[in-house]
Formats: sequence, C-alpha cells, structure tokens
Amino acid sequence: MILKIAVRIFIYFIGLVLPVLAMLNCDGFNEGSMAVKTCVVDSQLVRSYASFYFGWITISSFMLFIPVIFYILFVHYASKKIGGMVS
Repeated sequence: MILKIAVRIFIYFIGLVLPVLAMLNCDGFNEGSMAVKTCVVDSQLVRSYASFYFGWITISSFMLFIPVIFYILFVHYASKKIGGMVS
C-alpha cells in the first residue's frame, strides 16, 4: 500500500512538478526560436527540457489549454496504471 502511494507520488512529481521547476529555473524564453536564454542550473538537458515545456504552454494557449488538460489526465492515468501494477 505504501509502495503504491510512493510510486504514484513519484510519477506525479516527474510529470507535473519537475516541468514547473525546470521552467522556474530558466529565464528569457523566446517565442520565435522556442528556446530559453539562460538557466540557473545551466546544462543542455535542462535548457531543452524547459524549452519544450515553455513551447508546450505557448502552443496550448492558442488551443484553450486543451493539450495541457490532456497531459494532466495522461499523467493521472499513468500513475494509476503503474501504481496499480506495483504490489
């Protein structure tokens, strides 16, 4: 029981909290090039990760945030399925 809850919390952290932390880490997003300018923790992986999620939010804003809602539902569904497989 405790392991299922821990796995679900871990999946929620990876899917929902980590993108927000990456976006808060970086600064200077350019909508034209879809890339961030600087990051506090400066590595290519963090920059591309933050650029992807900034771009995702920018594109979703023109579609009434429906892709973001689908993403949140997908993370919830994945946590239920993967958490249910752990015994």
